[in-house]
Amino acid sequence: MIRRALIVALACVLAGAAAAQNVAEVQVAPPSVTIRVGERTGLLATAFDRIGNVIPTVRIIWSSNNLNVAKVDNNGTVTGVANGVAIIEGRVGARRGQAAVQVTGGASPPPAPPTAPPAAPPPPPGPDPLAGQPAGSGPAAALRLEPGVVYLLPSENSRISPRALREDGSPAAPLSVTWTSLRPDVASVDQSGNVVALAPGQGTIQATAPGGGGLTATAPVVVQQAEFTVQEGSPVMLSPGEVDTLHVIVAAQNNRKVNPLVLQWASSDQSVTRVSLAGVVTAAGPGKAILTVSGLLQSKSIEVSVHQVVEKLSVRPPRSPEVQVPLTGSVKFEAQALTADNAPVPEAPFRWTVTDPGLASFDVKTGLLTGRAVGKTQLMVRGPGAGLVVTWNVSVIAGSVKFTEARVGLGVNQRRTLRANYADDQGNVLGPASNLTWNSDGPQVATVGEDGTVAGAGYGHAKITATAAGGKTAVADVYVVGEILIASSRGNPAGKFQLYAVERSNLAQLTKLTPDTTSASDPAFSPDGARLAFVSQRDGNPEIYVMNADGTGATRITNDPQADGRPSFTPDGQALVFQSSRTAGKQQIWTVNVDGTGLTQLTRDSVNSSPAASPDGQTIAYVSSRNKDSDIWLMARDGSNQRQFTRSPQQRESEPRFLRDGTLAYLVERREGNRTVQQVMRADLATGATTALTGIDLAIASFAVSPAGDVLALVVNAEPQNRRNPTYRVYIQPVSSGTPIPVPTVGTEQMITPTFRP
Repeated sequence: MIRRALIVALACVLAGAAAAQNVAEVQVAPPSVTIRVGERTGLLATAFDRIGNVIPTVRIIWSSNNLNVAKVDNNGTVTGVANGVAIIEGRVGARRGQAAVQVTGGASPPPAPPTAPPAAPPPPPGPDPLAGQPAGSGPAAALRLEPGVVYLLPSENSRISPRALREDGSPAAPLSVTWTSLRPDVASVDQSGNVVALAPGQGTIQATAPGGGGLTATAPVVVQQAEFTVQEGSPVMLSPGEVDTLHVIVAAQNNRKVNPLVLQWASSDQSVTRVSLAGVVTAAGPGKAILTVSGLLQSKSIEVSVHQVVEKLSVRPPRSPEVQVPLTGSVKFEAQALTADNAPVPEAPFRWTVTDPGLASFDVKTGLLTGRAVGKTQLMVRGPGAGLVVTWNVSVIAGSVKFTEARVGLGVNQRRTLRANYADDQGNVLGPASNLTWNSDGPQVATVGEDGTVAGAGYGHAKITATAAGGKTAVADVYVVGEILIASSRGNPAGKFQLYAVERSNLAQLTKLTPDTTSASDPAFSPDGARLAFVSQRDGNPEIYVMNADGTGATRITNDPQADGRPSFTPDGQALVFQSSRTAGKQQIWTVNVDGTGLTQLTRDSVNSSPAASPDGQTIAYVSSRNKDSDIWLMARDGSNQRQFTRSPQQRESEPRFLRDGTLAYLVERREGNRTVQQVMRADLATGATTALTGIDLAIASFAVSPAGDVLALVVNAEPQNRRNPTYRVYIQPVSSGTPIPVPTVGTEQMITPTFRP
């Protein structure tokens, strides 16, 4: 039995010796620690072989380089003795690991007596002088240290590695170097290049290769008492089961990362998050926890929030075989994380990726996928959990083109820019269209520029085509018409009125819009200037028609044995307000859609006529004789809230006309002395304040006003003394000058019902 015990013991000794010979590195953790005088803490030394495996069967020899500051026992337990820093070493054979121990809370250690040191036992084999150097060949011409500058916090450590270089800068054969600290009060260095920061200041570490031709290299060491922070910031959002690594940096040292092994991490709630010595955080379950990192005489805390478990995703647009995105247009994508019971988890993170970014780009902030080139790709969103993936097949297409205004009216030399959007197959707008090619089929009528700006060249109709990449097109109808329209009996023996266009700059040049076979009066432009409403008796009695602004495509809107007249478009261009005698022969105000549907009576008592809609579409002004007098009344578009605006028994008000700014112009007739005078006034609906737009010298029967309110077209009885058979002429009067200019007439020609282009 004794012999067997001796054999076992001998085998253990031999095994330990063999293990010690295989040790390639020793690490001591934590590499930095702070304790108070009298306080104890434990260090852990681990031995590794050349491929990184732990060797558990080795014996660690512990020592302190300054027993007056800290001492260590055979188990690695350190006891603080006095203020200062001591280097605690764990050794296995020739391999050593170190930890810096800072002791606080006591007096400084007494100076060591100047006695000769006791005879030391023969030193163990030293560290491998070539460890960490890259393989190379040939003689060295220079020596370099990496890193070139070392930044440390007090009691922190780091390692510097030498690099032997040839003349061309390539690696030379490794050199054995001797390490020296030129400021040992600031930082110490061992013969493996391990640097320990001892006190704030700037020092220098020097490496010398005695056998390498006297090559020397130095690296500055800057020791600062600076604050560290957690790079990821607070709070940190994690998914259940997710693992993330936190990093501690020193902002004052170029955001240098601190070795995590010199720090200690702790979690306030292990059921929410767990954290390792290396700062690796594992999300354990939903909730919030505080992580604390301490060391190097500092401590910082951050909040970690772990959201609920996400079981499914809700996305828009819904999953479909293909989502079409117009070239240069955008489509919005959204994803929402949901729990098993459909509760939203707004803090859950998503990862969006596009298979081919050359075809489409995705903006995570806005959720917009924008087409960049025609082709097919995929958009994928990943939620926080296995299987939480949604993929859309995306086809970037040229896109259908849709004009914001498909019909436009403008004057000669007038310009307007057409705007176009990409649209899907249902006509829904997807986004602004760009890179379009423009063309006009009638440049003598309207030309178009590269940006879609149309310019009127001559009266008539032109089609403007916008073509997108891939061939998709859209067509806009452009009508170029005169600024002023007049109903005239020129050249018609039967006295039928036709519509003519004229420019204020050339009143003698009238251009005919309607044929001789019809009668037409009371013209009114649509808000876009592309259509005209008018009154015609072509079917035997006055009815309202709508046609294109060039006089083509006339369509009857009303149909009643009684007379309809005085049409006016609503601002949206979708309906007309007009007067009609279809109710017991008394004129009332009506409204009808431009397609003839939706006929609605708005007034029902007394006699009401001459309606006009305000620019915002909220108010209709009209003439009413409810109080046995002709006054201007107002009502809402649906006929409600009817109320009197003018109250003047001594005069008659008629012909209300709205201006672009919302003010109202109307005609006033009153007695002055022995004569009757007519005058156009302008009123502010809010205050009731009025301003005269004309004098009182003309016998004005009706008028029109330009949208800007700067020009009037006046219908004047050229023979005011003959009221039974009046002769009507049209005068154009700029409001600023007040001088009316007649539109030239031919023979017995009469002119009535002028209107201005919008």
